[in-house]
Amino acid sequence: MATIKKQGRGYKITVSQGYDINGRQIRTHMTWVPDPGMTPRQIEKELNRQAVLFEEQVLAAGVKNGNIRLVDFSELFLREHAKLNLKKKTAYEYRKRLETINQGLGHIKLQDLRPGHIASFYANMREKGMRVRTVAVAKDGFAKLLVHGSMTSLHRQTGISVNTIRRARDGSPIDKSNAIALSEALETPVEDLFTFHRDMSPLSDGTLRAIHRTLSAVLGRAVKWGYIRDNPAARVEMPSKKTREAPYLDEKDAQRLLELLVSEPIQWSSPIIFDLLSGLRRSELLGLRWEDVDIDSQMIHVRQTQNYTPDDGCYTDTPKSIESNRPLRIAKSGMLLLCEYQRWQDAQREKLGDAWEDEDDRVFTNDFGAPRHPDSLTKWFTDFIKRSGLPKVTIHSLRHTYASLMIFDGVNIVTVSHRLGHAQTSTTTNIYAHVIASAEAMADETFDRFEKAVLLNKHQINTKRRKTG
Repeated sequence: MATIKKQGRGYKITVSQGYDINGRQIRTHMTWVPDPGMTPRQIEKELNRQAVLFEEQVLAAGVKNGNIRLVDFSELFLREHAKLNLKKKTAYEYRKRLETINQGLGHIKLQDLRPGHIASFYANMREKGMRVRTVAVAKDGFAKLLVHGSMTSLHRQTGISVNTIRRARDGSPIDKSNAIALSEALETPVEDLFTFHRDMSPLSDGTLRAIHRTLSAVLGRAVKWGYIRDNPAARVEMPSKKTREAPYLDEKDAQRLLELLVSEPIQWSSPIIFDLLSGLRRSELLGLRWEDVDIDSQMIHVRQTQNYTPDDGCYTDTPKSIESNRPLRIAKSGMLLLCEYQRWQDAQREKLGDAWEDEDDRVFTNDFGAPRHPDSLTKWFTDFIKRSGLPKVTIHSLRHTYASLMIFDGVNIVTVSHRLGHAQTSTTTNIYAHVIASAEAMADETFDRFEKAVLLNKHQINTKRRKTG
């Protein structure tokens, strides 16, 4: 039942809803101020009416404890929802973004958070000094501790990619948590091996949009759980999205890529070529097992993925969505490639004997048979592109190239969407809108070739009519 207390010129109405998970009583408040000129009798009557209405609203909305701060609710969100329901990589990304969000908004109670707070926060995010990320730069002592083969050993101990360790050795900044983990593995105080610097660069619009999606998801969960009535982030304009076309290689450059890869080591060239021929996501490509491959029918089945986060290291997971778990027909050239690669892998397995680190009969492995670290393939391809003279593209560009070549070849968008494993066809049309437009323009050019013939025929018909008329 609501309680009423005189407070200044108005009255404080309080509704109790029991206790929260920490044993604290849950109370929701509102203040009602009578209009000037109201009689005591009118005030009493209206005050009781307001108390009943407020209690009904609170109970109907199921509002729990809007007094909880955003930073505290974020921890609840991560523990009770993200950890249990989201994929590890998504949960990790949410946690990292919430670190930034809570730096600016975490002190505000959910019930007090307004769209204006969020809009101001986004404006500040575009200024320097608003990042919470601290980076580490290695001292000379770190490189001296890295003897031959120690990077692979450190990778196995810490789960940190060899690429990250190599970048640290060469003087590039790495995340603070990685520096601490490497120092512990080397049994050396972190201050002896690294210096720390705060990343002061402003956030990009793309990062701001990701932050907005995260904040909106957290506050949306607060609404669903009854902590607040509506989502203030829903009333804030999302940071502008700059139109950016998905980078891909045209047919000529794709052919050149294949020609150059032929002379590269097979353990690196094969996954790259197969990715171009299948359009798989990097995680899907590296999660592929031989049991998922049917060479005779030229089919593969995407059933698992290989992923990495600094928190979990490398791990195997299910595909991104139900639609991502899919059978996929592969061109004959792709299957011939797998056969050649399998011969190399069998020879490598025989050479290493008991040292072969086979876990689940993975297709694309490192030289020792273990699942390949996703970042290692990215690093190799980045270096290859730099020395190839080809346009600057990434591994994910191979997927875009696969899709684009199908669209230009006239494959219908539903088939393209299925092959890519998109949950909705609209996702495909949104990502490849520029490719579809280019393909349509080429189709128009095809029929424009008949323009002269059409005009000539029309002229001949008109001339014939005049003569017979």
